[in-house]
Amino acid sequence: MRTALAFRVVAALAIAPVAVAVAAVLLAQEPSYDLVIRNGRIVDGTGNPWYQSDVAVRGAVIARIARHIEAPAGRTIDAGGAVVAPGFIDLHTHAIDSILEVPTADNYVRQGVTTLISGPDGRSPVPLRPVLDRIAATPIVPDFGMFVGQGSVREAVVGLNNRPGSSAELDEMRDVVRQAMADGAFGLSTGLFYVPGTFTPTAEIVELARVAGSLGGIHISHMRDEASRVLESVRETIEIGAKGALPTQITHHKVIGQANWGRSVETLRLVDEARARGVDATIDVYPYTASSTNVASALLPAWALEGGVEPTLGRLRDAATRARIKTEAVRLLRDERGGGDPQNVQLARCDWDMSLAGRRLGDLTRERGLTPSLENAAETVLWIVERGNCSAVFHAIDEQDLQRILRHPASMIASDGDIQMVGRGSPHPRSYGTFVRVLARYVRDLHVLALEDAVLKMSGFPAQRVGLTDRGVLREGLKADLVVFDPERVRDQATFERPHQYPEGVSYVLVSGQVVVDRSQLTSARPGRVLFGAGRRRTPAN
Repeated sequence: MRTALAFRVVAALAIAPVAVAVAAVLLAQEPSYDLVIRNGRIVDGTGNPWYQSDVAVRGAVIARIARHIEAPAGRTIDAGGAVVAPGFIDLHTHAIDSILEVPTADNYVRQGVTTLISGPDGRSPVPLRPVLDRIAATPIVPDFGMFVGQGSVREAVVGLNNRPGSSAELDEMRDVVRQAMADGAFGLSTGLFYVPGTFTPTAEIVELARVAGSLGGIHISHMRDEASRVLESVRETIEIGAKGALPTQITHHKVIGQANWGRSVETLRLVDEARARGVDATIDVYPYTASSTNVASALLPAWALEGGVEPTLGRLRDAATRARIKTEAVRLLRDERGGGDPQNVQLARCDWDMSLAGRRLGDLTRERGLTPSLENAAETVLWIVERGNCSAVFHAIDEQDLQRILRHPASMIASDGDIQMVGRGSPHPRSYGTFVRVLARYVRDLHVLALEDAVLKMSGFPAQRVGLTDRGVLREGLKADLVVFDPERVRDQATFERPHQYPEGVSYVLVSGQVVVDRSQLTSARPGRVLFGAGRRRTPAN
């Protein structure tokens, strides 16, 4: 036995050098990693100070982060001291409107956005599952997820009517929200500025929020009012979170109308006080002093829109009712989204006349043979609504309020934008520039934010907010969603006059380890997939 054992030991020792040699040859032939990014300035999405390191990717995940990675790789990128950060996550997009038409989402991906969440402002498909299945079957570039919209749920059950839901209707709405959460929604969005959300009592919203919260969702709200009643609206958003027992978020937080500028001091204090007493309240914000929505919602009273298009047109045909609507439109132009001047309203897209894109309301009023007074501009507003409505950009936000909200520790960045087809309409530039604008204007130029804090607000914070635990920070074992950008050169080029402009300074973007932007050019890779919220994971049938 000893002889046999000795023979096996000697044989093993004799074979060992050969095995080592073979292994060395195999190592030389087979890359240890698919990709290594060398010489990067790592901003890891946690808010911690940057550090110098290499990042190795294997498959869809970050395999290693180390000062020097010498192992072979299928491809090596020299970052040359540029920033390597987690891919940006946008929790407020209208991407659902165009993701199937433009599955590459160029205007987002070129900014470094690797995850899009849609269904904000109370609007989403109902039911969700068929739409998510269609997107899942489509090769897309960024990952994609959805909220369920309370306004859409209410419209499906109650209609566009100004009344509380009945007990039976409330039960039905609960069931719709429960199913949407099981289908994968990340939570409940409300658009209480819009019909029919604006007709919803707070108590009714709380009941639906409880359903979403019980299945791991959050509440995100376009509040009832962002002008004269902004404080009341913040209180309501906080109340929904407190009584609904779920995280609650003021989305695209802003203060509209010169008479209200400065009230962000008070709105942010309300958020701080809520958090101090245990309410999980947060904020998102985009870095522009103009908002965008449709003309009817912004410049007509909500009561005029009850019931939908035909009832609205009927009210405009009645002389007395039209006069009441016009009076309110004058007020909204003067005190709220009109910013006191018709030139502050810039048409973005009118499907009935695409030539109107980019035109200012004052100029259009003058071209209709009227002096551009507030009263005449209001008449032009009614004319626009009668012809089919338009989306528009409204310049009525103060820069100091914006900067105050950006700095707040409970705020994160979100665009409120759309996936764009280049050259179509004159959209708000936030769709092309939100994330790079923060890095260029508010980090580098104005020093409103530190670089690390800005990246946190674009990646780690939004990931944590909706429970995306596999991304948002640079850690070994997490998804290789990465963006490489030059902090000295990155800048947004989209303007209100020329919005269809891609940014500069973003050289590489990876989604699930695949390079989707290579030397600032989009590649053919389509690694995006549909993401699901906690409710789907908690529902056995799914």
